[in-house]
Amino acid sequence: MKREIVMTVLLLVAAAALTVAQQSNSPTEINLDNVPEKYVVLKGDTLWDISERFLGDPFEWPEVWKRNEYIINPHLIFPGDTIMLKAMIKTVLEAEAPPKIEEFIEKAPVEQPKPVARPEPVFVPAAPRISVAEKAEEEIFVETVPDDPNVILKLREPRNIFTEKIFLRTGFITRQSELPKPKITHIGDEKTSATKFDVVVINLGKKDGVREGDIYAAISVGDRVKHPETGKNLGVVVRIKGVLKVTSTGEKQAQCLVTENFDPMEKDDHVIPYRISRGPRFDAWVKPEVSIDGTILAIHDPMLSIHINDILYLDKGSVDGIRPGDRFVIYGRKDPANASGQKNPLGEIQAINVMSNETAVIVVSLKGEHIEVGDRVVLNARCRLIN
Repeated sequence: MKREIVMTVLLLVAAAALTVAQQSNSPTEINLDNVPEKYVVLKGDTLWDISERFLGDPFEWPEVWKRNEYIINPHLIFPGDTIMLKAMIKTVLEAEAPPKIEEFIEKAPVEQPKPVARPEPVFVPAAPRISVAEKAEEEIFVETVPDDPNVILKLREPRNIFTEKIFLRTGFITRQSELPKPKITHIGDEKTSATKFDVVVINLGKKDGVREGDIYAAISVGDRVKHPETGKNLGVVVRIKGVLKVTSTGEKQAQCLVTENFDPMEKDDHVIPYRISRGPRFDAWVKPEVSIDGTILAIHDPMLSIHINDILYLDKGSVDGIRPGDRFVIYGRKDPANASGQKNPLGEIQAINVMSNETAVIVVSLKGEHIEVGDRVVLNARCRLIN
């Protein structure tokens, strides 16, 4: 009974967290009267928080950075720094369409690598985070179903397991030898980096089967991943920096528009074919019919402590029975059970990108304790899918 209460409380908190993560305003809904000309950074501020507060969408933080050029490192802003806001937001609101794309000129023929198959994953950069505490008053969108013993919590309305925004934030683990070879070769307007609405050129073209409208992702390679218990080398973390849409093609090159970005893209960043999803729809969390436990392998952005909405990686995948939307409770690997045999949960995670042997998960609730590689996870709820 105690375990079921813990599961219900965690799911309620997680539901609130995902409600916050999935609700964001478009720039057109911003009331400029409430936006200051300048904002002076306070202790604890991040570009993520500032973007959420004034731009209506925390994922627009690269735009804030792009238009405040004195900020060298977007993850390092300091109390007293001044962020220009109103003029920047007016520019965004007035941009009814992306800028005209410069004429594409095919460069001199170069030896092209053979097309590389997309790495197996690609379900969902790690920017700063969302605080659920500030949203505590929001209505929880789930309700209990006392007459169904298998249902833990039921949604008031069916919804997708995850949104495209969450999907786009997950990376994956792959072996270094399987990393793609195609890359960004040029950035428009002689820029050193590309963000949303910029133009880039990739060294794939018609001869490689590229067509207008195809979607690619620019990636960066993160830390090597070794299993914390066995020491086995599993590959490297691959992070998604941004999404590219092909707008014109030559024989060996293609011009792309940046449609989303989480970190600035640079020349020589590798690219992969990409597929965007929002996950299947579900109407309830139910008790799992199987038992699955695993270990946290890696952290998407290890430079930062773990927060709500961060991405982690587990050592279990589809071959172990994990499905998108599965919820796991995290327990410290060194945390002993109490007198009643129970351990203290550190938080809860939800499966997003389910690969064969690993899974990228998003943190949906925390109790404040430190989470680290090697901590254990236990499946505690599944999504009841609907047609």
